[in-house]
Amino acid sequence: MAQRIHADRSQTEGDELLSRLLRGEEDGGELENRLLDELHEGYPLSKLRLLLKANDGKTVAAGMWIASELGAGARPLFADIAGLIHHPRWQVRFFALDCLVTCSQPEDTLAVNLGLDLVEDPEPSVRWKALVFLATVPDTVLRAALSAPAAKQSDLRTKGLHLVLNSAVSHNTAAIVSGLASSDALIRRYAAAAAARLVHRDAGPLKQATESADPTIKQFAIDMAARAGISGN
Repeated sequence: MAQRIHADRSQTEGDELLSRLLRGEEDGGELENRLLDELHEGYPLSKLRLLLKANDGKTVAAGMWIASELGAGARPLFADIAGLIHHPRWQVRFFALDCLVTCSQPEDTLAVNLGLDLVEDPEPSVRWKALVFLATVPDTVLRAALSAPAAKQSDLRTKGLHLVLNSAVSHNTAAIVSGLASSDALIRRYAAAAAARLVHRDAGPLKQATESADPTIKQFAIDMAARAGISGN
């Protein structure tokens, strides 16, 4: 009986937090953090869809942040997340990319390609996060996205993905360095992601990327070098 009472109380608490978020209440992130705690304690994950399907962009962003904090635990919501990758609110796109990093599987070719679109997003922070996604998602996921019959890859994206995937196999840092000097911004960004994927084998290309004139690449490279414990200087 005590367990049942505790379970009912816990779900009631989660329902109240969810209702407050749906009403648009703001509390400096406290509501989102408390609802996240409730989810960790067993509050039904399916109820998070109410936030993801809300009309208000701030509410959707709150739901997507919570989903991103769940890591691979958000996988049951993947279809909902994928449908929001191109959401007009940049915070939703940003946290959706976090979800792609932790939840994407080889069969998710459409969602992965939607995520790759954001390498050219107009919002700098989303471009940065898209490069993190490109630098960290497993090779198997990228290969599947590249070869998907319905992907309709642009020539530049195809070239960029081949650069990322082939350099990972061949450890061809010369190709990455050449890509970083490309006249095309998209190829330079793919080359920067390739450099991050190989940083523990050869940090040279990523260090070169920290000097890029492209502010997105420069910041991404500095941050990835720091994550790897490597000085960008």
